[in-house]
Amino acid sequence: MATLDTTDQKPQVEIAGDIATMYRDGEVTTHELTPLPERFVRWQLEYKHGIYDAIEKEEYIAFNAGHLPVVGTWERDALVPNLANKGVGFTPKDEVLEHYLAKVEEAIAEIEKFPAHAVADTRHLRIAVARELYSNPDHIDWRRLQLLEIFEGTTYKHLVKNPVASVLWTGTSPAFVSFQVDCLCEIIDTDDPRYRFAWAMRRLFEFEPFHVVQTIFPYAYCFWVIGSKEKTPKRRYPGKRSDHTVNEGGGKIE
Repeated sequence: MATLDTTDQKPQVEIAGDIATMYRDGEVTTHELTPLPERFVRWQLEYKHGIYDAIEKEEYIAFNAGHLPVVGTWERDALVPNLANKGVGFTPKDEVLEHYLAKVEEAIAEIEKFPAHAVADTRHLRIAVARELYSNPDHIDWRRLQLLEIFEGTTYKHLVKNPVASVLWTGTSPAFVSFQVDCLCEIIDTDDPRYRFAWAMRRLFEFEPFHVVQTIFPYAYCFWVIGSKEKTPKRRYPGKRSDHTVNEGGGKIE
């Protein structure tokens, strides 16, 4: 497996309280961390519980928009960014991380007693464990996102040298809830409890039909949030749809 020499890049990003310090090309900058906005958090919680409901009912999941946003990374002098859909989740706050990590890893130990294809035999356990964190949103650190690295491709090469990323979510109709979140990236390895939690959460649903099976992840990313903006489409012109499902958004032309 090819890896990049990141010796000269470390530490890329350090966190102290609500301040992120970034080291990049000999420059040192500081940035204030900002929690994700309440509307985004509510949408994420509703979407995740909806996905768990669908898994529980063995319904077909065509696309998990809440989990698979577009991630943009770039070389500092690049003409255009690199864009890729990435699986993005969340981690518990540090003070409760070990509690949730133990629960998820215990569940993994149980499901590994079954053949990989025996998803129906462990579905109830897996869903119950996954739901626990998202049923306690005050236990989640909403200042950070969690991603697993699979291929060590363009995204990885960019983040090693330029640890900055933007993430764009777009939900489904009729509202098409959309948010851009701007982040600084901390690359973490397999010993980090945040990596272990992200991998174990992925492993819970690895062999469900909607997943591309990937069992080896050399790194994880902790994306620390430094800004966000809502991009949900709003109506520019007055008028309502007959089903009243579209937000007017105050969009009127004088």
